Amino acid sequence: MQRVGAYALLSLAGVGERERSPESLTRAEFERACAEMADDVIATAALPDTKAPHAFWLSASYFLWPNSPMNTTSRASLPIAERRARIAQWRTYPQTVLDVPCALCGFAARGFYGKVDVPLWASANHLNTTPPDHEGLALCVGCLASFHALPYGCSIQGGKVAALHSWDDAVLEAMTRRQVRRTRQEALLSAGGKSTQARYSREVEALWALRTYEHRVREGVELYVFSNDNQPARQGLDVFPVDQPLAEWLRAVLRSAELNIGFRYLVRAHYSSKAPGSVRLAYNAFHYPHRLSSTAANYLAGLTSSSGKPPGETTQLVALYKSMVREVLGVAQREIDQIEQLGDRIGQLLRVKPERGTLKEFEHVHADTGKLQSWLKKQAVAWTLRREVSEPLVSTEQWRLLFEPGDRLRFHRDLLFISVLQHLAIHGWLADDATVRGEQDDDILMEEQ
Repeated sequence: MQRVGAYALLSLAGVGERERSPESLTRAEFERACAEMADDVIATAALPDTKAPHAFWLSASYFLWPNSPMNTTSRASLPIAERRARIAQWRTYPQTVLDVPCALCGFAARGFYGKVDVPLWASANHLNTTPPDHEGLALCVGCLASFHALPYGCSIQGGKVAALHSWDDAVLEAMTRRQVRRTRQEALLSAGGKSTQARYSREVEALWALRTYEHRVREGVELYVFSNDNQPARQGLDVFPVDQPLAEWLRAVLRSAELNIGFRYLVRAHYSSKAPGSVRLAYNAFHYPHRLSSTAANYLAGLTSSSGKPPGETTQLVALYKSMVREVLGVAQREIDQIEQLGDRIGQLLRVKPERGTLKEFEHVHADTGKLQSWLKKQAVAWTLRREVSEPLVSTEQWRLLFEPGDRLRFHRDLLFISVLQHLAIHGWLADDATVRGEQDDDILMEEQ
């Protein structure tokens, strides 16, 4: 949180060049950023309540800075001038340097701080939570200002705050700078009243920020969702990590003409009557990343089963799936090639019987380990008895990939199934009772929220 806030300070100071770090801020730049933050909170003194126009920061203060001078219980009875003076004093940083290091960076601390300034930290009034004579967390002026700047680098909606963090400083700087711009705009345009949010909008915003980042992602990305509310039931912190391979893959796919088409179909595959595909895909990316690949396979299986032929998007989705298991899961290209070869052979077997039941049978046995083994053994015998074949249906290595215990079995099996569909699609396989698929409403674009 301190790191996000530090880069938010960098943006608030008007520093736009890449490769500038928060440590490089001059005194004038630092004071300019702090002055803007102070002006924003002091301006709330004149507002009657959180329903007033431009009450963005006053409304957010209840779950960002509870019990601060902005939202004291006696606020309504205080004159505006006194409210303003109290808030200004709160945001005036101490000049005295203590003989105590900052708990976060080691520089000389300026004071001890609690929940009012540091999200989710214990109240400074709870002295039993700190060493004797320490009334909270020891912070230097830079770290304290970073916590005050943190909300600018966050998406603030529905009583919670969402921040994107990465140990890749370039990624963190770019995503935080983008969010600071959005948050300042939202505060400026705020009409007052209770804020609302679309379902999983935090994940959608986070995924868009990641996908539109221009350079290689060298570390994982974490989505922090928290509330500093005083009510125990409302406060808390959830962290949703995206490991570096997946983060980089999600970003890189947008820049590949072929894979981006497959990704758009993956968005469509996530569509449901309850949520757009882009929303469900973003949710899975941060909560259940393994569902990205399984959703693609299930989507192709469902369309093939209902229409009696592989859908037109089969080739693009298979290419995307192979890219995903290779780049994200670390599956070797040799293993992918082996599964594809087996898929081609099975496809040859299925093509000679253009009945819907032929593919349905394979889909059925594919879902069960024992049934798939029995089916392959039976088909392998028939395959071997054919005089024109020169190699077995299933090699020892292919059998091992499909059935030897390991954490990639599911992906190997799904790859086998969609490789069969790819083979059938390439050769124009069509069930006897195939139906023409109507065009669906496309929800295939990840639009910036």
